[in-house]
Amino acid sequence: MMATKVVLQDWIQSPQTMNSADANRSWSGVSAYTDAMYRILLHKQWTDFPHYMIAGMTASTFRLVVDRRMTAKSVSAYNWMAENFVAADFIGVTASQAAGFSFESTFPLYQKQALLDIKASIDRGVGAILWHDQFVIVTGYDDVERMLFICESKGNEVIRLPYDSFGRNSTPYWYYQVLEACAPIDLWEVCKESLIQAVYKWETHDYMLPPQDYACGADAYATIAAVLQSGTYDAEQAAIVFRYYAKSRLDIATYVAGLRHLSIQMDQVIDEYELLANLYTTIVEVIDDSISWDSREPECVQSVIELIRKAGDTEQRAIDAIKRAFPETLGNRFDDVGLR
Repeated sequence: MMATKVVLQDWIQSPQTMNSADANRSWSGVSAYTDAMYRILLHKQWTDFPHYMIAGMTASTFRLVVDRRMTAKSVSAYNWMAENFVAADFIGVTASQAAGFSFESTFPLYQKQALLDIKASIDRGVGAILWHDQFVIVTGYDDVERMLFICESKGNEVIRLPYDSFGRNSTPYWYYQVLEACAPIDLWEVCKESLIQAVYKWETHDYMLPPQDYACGADAYATIAAVLQSGTYDAEQAAIVFRYYAKSRLDIATYVAGLRHLSIQMDQVIDEYELLANLYTTIVEVIDDSISWDSREPECVQSVIELIRKAGDTEQRAIDAIKRAFPETLGNRFDDVGLR
């Protein structure tokens, strides 16, 4: 007889608090895909790397996308199906996933299959990744109450999500991924490839995102400066975007600092990303002066614009240094740098 309730009791070391059902519950902050995946990897003992290594090896941390109003959705605007699958593949993890729109007539069928897949993953002792207005982790289920138990990538708070609420988010998008197995990888080849992918993300617009609404890579910096200059942004949401990218650029700097041996040209890559991380730290310090930032004092906004322009120039130099470090590999990709 199949179990009707399974909870990964060892998922969170400190006591769990099961909150009452709240399908519309949201947490503060932003949880990225790699944050959720990393916690599952640790739980399964599939990695002993720090988070910044996983963020770097998957190339996810190199992504830079902003919408043209600098809203918080910028940080999760990318092709989930393509990039999350490749991210898992990079680190030797076999994954299966599905995504779609909740307004489609076939959604109830996909919802039913998703619940079966997620519960099967829990039965194997592996948490599942779910989009619930951010990337969260499914840590258990209860067939009697028809509930999924979900938590953030950080913290110990668990909430209940009714089965019928799966995929019904504040936006019409639904997504889930289950991690199935982990195989050995050639670490340094993966690290090298992640830098090649950094070039690709910098130079290529995500084809899933309408160019009139989003800017990617190098184009993002000019867009950020223009949005700040125009004043057509929400200060709180823009601050979330800046803090998110400040963390990602710090992850990059920490990651590449350990890759010096990959090329004699890596010294400049390391130096430029360290400078980039410092510039973003300064940006966060400026916006942390909430009175000046929230009131959009011209001096404060212009300071951020100037720092963003410097950051754009610095990240371009970092990418140019990567291209000098691996000219043969990049040259062999011809017009498709993303090809592996």
